[in-house]
Formats: sequence, C-alpha cells, structure tokens
Amino acid sequence: MKHGFGKTSGRLPARQRGAFTMFTAILVLILLTEMIIYAVHVGVFEQRKSSNEMRQKEAFHIADSAIQFGKEFLLANSTDVSSGGAGGWLNDRWQECPDSPEPEHPCSAEPDTLLRGDMYFYAPEDPDLRGEDDVYGNATLPISRSTNTAYQELTDEAQQVSTYALLCMLHIEREAENQTIVPNSIVQGCTTNADLMDTRYYMVTVLARGEADCDGGACTAKALIADKIGSFSPGGGEGGAAVPLTARSTFPPTGTTEIVPNPNGGGVGVPISAWLNANDECPIDPPVDPTGGSWSTCERHEWYGTDIMPDDFKCPTANCTCGNQEKRISYGQGLEQVVGIDIVTDESFPCDLWTYIFGVPKYEVDGVTINDESVDFVKYGLAQEVLDDCSSLDENSSGVYWVSGNLCSVNANTQIGTAEKPVFLISAARTTRFNGGASLFGILMATNVEVPGATFDAVGTMTIYGAAVIDAEMDYRGNFQIVYLENVLEQSLATGGQG
Repeated sequence: MKHGFGKTSGRLPARQRGAFTMFTAILVLILLTEMIIYAVHVGVFEQRKSSNEMRQKEAFHIADSAIQFGKEFLLANSTDVSSGGAGGWLNDRWQECPDSPEPEHPCSAEPDTLLRGDMYFYAPEDPDLRGEDDVYGNATLPISRSTNTAYQELTDEAQQVSTYALLCMLHIEREAENQTIVPNSIVQGCTTNADLMDTRYYMVTVLARGEADCDGGACTAKALIADKIGSFSPGGGEGGAAVPLTARSTFPPTGTTEIVPNPNGGGVGVPISAWLNANDECPIDPPVDPTGGSWSTCERHEWYGTDIMPDDFKCPTANCTCGNQEKRISYGQGLEQVVGIDIVTDESFPCDLWTYIFGVPKYEVDGVTINDESVDFVKYGLAQEVLDDCSSLDENSSGVYWVSGNLCSVNANTQIGTAEKPVFLISAARTTRFNGGASLFGILMATNVEVPGATFDAVGTMTIYGAAVIDAEMDYRGNFQIVYLENVLEQSLATGGQG
C-alpha cells in the first residue's frame, strides 16, 4: 500500500512559505531603512560640518581684514602712537591695563600677568566714550562699517568685528648692572614709568574679534586674531618693498645692473626687479631715469642656469648671468635700453626711505636737515655692532651691522652672511665698495645720513642674494647683481639689535 510520504518530505505548507518570505522582506526593508537613515544622518552631519567650517573661515577672514586695517591705522599715526606730547596717545588714548581685567577686556589677551601690569590698552580720545572709570567701555580702534567706506565693501550686515590694541612701551637698559629683571638682556619688559620710557621703542599688539552669520547681535561663529607691530626691528616701518632693488638716485652710465626679480612682486606672475624714485615733490632727489643705466633682468632659472635651486642659494658656477638670452625682461639693445614691466618708476615713491623702512624720519621737519635722533636710533638701537669699516665681515657674520667712516670695502671673493644667517648691512660710510667676486646674503642699505654725497660702488661682478636699498649716490663700474630671495629677506628683517 502506497501512502505517498516520500512525495511530501522536505516541503513546507504554502502558508508557511509565505510567512517566511514576508519575514525576509520585512528584515530587508528594515535594513534598507536603517541604511537610508544612517546615510541621511551622515549627509546632514557633513553639511553642518561644512557650514560650520565655512562660517568659521568667514569669521577668521573678517578678523584678519580688521587686523590689517588696524595696522594701517597705527602706521598712519606712528608719530603719535608713543608720544607723550601734545596730541600724543600716551596722554589722550592709552589707558593702563587694570590689575584683574574681565575676560572680554582687551588686556586679557596678554596671558603674562607681569607684562600685562605694565601695558596700556587703546581707548577713545573722548572720555565720555570710555565707559565707567575708564576701565573698558568702547575701547575699539576707530575702524567700523559706519566710519570706513573701504571696510563696508569687505563686510555686510551679517558680520561683526571689533578691533583693539595693546601697547608695550619697552623698558630698555643698556648697562649690564641695571639689567636686573631679565639678566643679560637690553629689553627688561614693558613699563608705564615715564622715566624709563624711550618713545622710539615700543610694541603694539593689534587684536581683532570677527563674527559671522549674525542676526540681531547673535552670531554663530567667532574668530580671535592677534598680530604685533613696533619700532624695534630693522623693519620698524613697513620693512621696505618686496623688490630686489629700491633706489632714490640716478644710475651711472657705466656698469650693468643685473637682477633676478621677485616673480610675484606686482601680483601673481608679475615680476618686479626695481622700484625707482619718480616723485617730483622730493626736495633733494630728482626723479630717476631708468634708461640712464644698463639693465639685464631675467627669471631665476635663467640666471642660475638650472631649474633646481642650489641648497645654499649660491651660484653653482662662476658664471651665473642673464647673458644675452632672448627671455630677458629688461635689457640693452645697441645704444637703446629696453625697460620692461619689471622696472617700476613710482611717482608716489617715498622721499624718506628711512620712515618707510625703519619707521623713523630721516629728516627734520624742513625735509633737508638729517634727524640725528633717528640716526642714533638705528645706529645704536637696531644695530648689533657699529663698525669703522667692513673688513671684519665674512660668512660667519649675521644680524644687523652699521658701518661709519670713510670706506666700507668688501674684499674680492668675500662672502658676507649665509642664506640661513643673513645680514642687514647699513653702510653710512663715505664710499661703500664691493670688489669683484664679493657677495652678501641679506639686505644692503647704503645711505648718506652721516656723509653728504656718500656713494655706492661695485668693481667687477658682485652679487647680493636678497635685496639692496640705495639711499646714496651710485657710481659703480662693474656688474651689480641682485638675486631676490624672499626667505632671506624675512630673516634679515626679523633680526634686531635688541633680540
């Protein structure tokens, strides 16, 4: 008798098979739903993160632009910043920091309590705007959307910014026995004691708080930035232009000026080799005629003869030159000088290069008489060493040097400084002469502040790796080479006599 059990073994009833299929479908649906929810969460998180980063960057750029405006405001008022005379800010605007400032007070930006106790914060000239007891109130620099048209173009109503400033009048002690606060250091810190101040030495900290995505005063992003300026380093002013050659006087008809330019001096991809005086209003110096000398300028790889810069930045051969290459920017062609876009003659050229570079005036108010206090400030304040000649300078030299006397002569094949330890050589000698094969890493400034009619002279081929500022007459007969090196310039301007 056949029962048919073998035909039905291993099979589920149709109702059970449907339940299993439904369970599987629900499980898959749940998994898909969770994956979708997770993906949505990740997407929302990334969107929020990107939005937060964008707002934070916006706040940072707002604060950074305020820092730049603040620095320009202080530079424009540099003669009053540290002055205690009539109209000077030490009388009218700088207020001493309180002992225990509130967290939002600008003085709280200085973490060192010892320094903070001897510092000032900027306050409006009008006492009615300072708040109670001159403690805080409206202590911002006068830079806002309501008063500055240029600033309105950089910000909108959804952005807020506040700019503050702290002043440290440097306490300078030159005698070792008086260096009791910081042993073996000329700088002893900050001071509010007028008897210890020298108004030529100060440091200002510019502070900015930038806020973005604001609605009715409430902002979702904030950035705090600080930067310092002062008159204590060689670049106490604007530090000079970022160009290989700055010159106020006419070039000699003999000799050749060969320059490797700043490749981005006039903007990205716009080379600048020389910045020349074309200001008719300068009382002493006539405008420079760029066609009066012989130029030869070219890009860096063409001068070095290789696409790979040497590790020490020195010419790897004895014959680095722009030569007669067709790719030169400015050059001589027969009796004609072809002056390219890299030679800039500026009708707004500063008549006083000292103010532009050091932040102190070269002349008295008459524009002719040399300001002896400014000379002493640079000579004895910034320079690490004052020399009678240049014979002791070599590749082991670094920092800031001042040279007085009749002659600063650099012997043939002598190297002064290195790319790692450059020099800032300020020569006030009657004649500054570089002989054939001599080279200098850093900045050379030849000036006539001690000897009227002082001259700069190059004999043979000499090379400056960095920049030259010629504040004297030029009378060279050789090949004057300048190779622009940005990092060397930055190091040269960062070193000062007081450390």
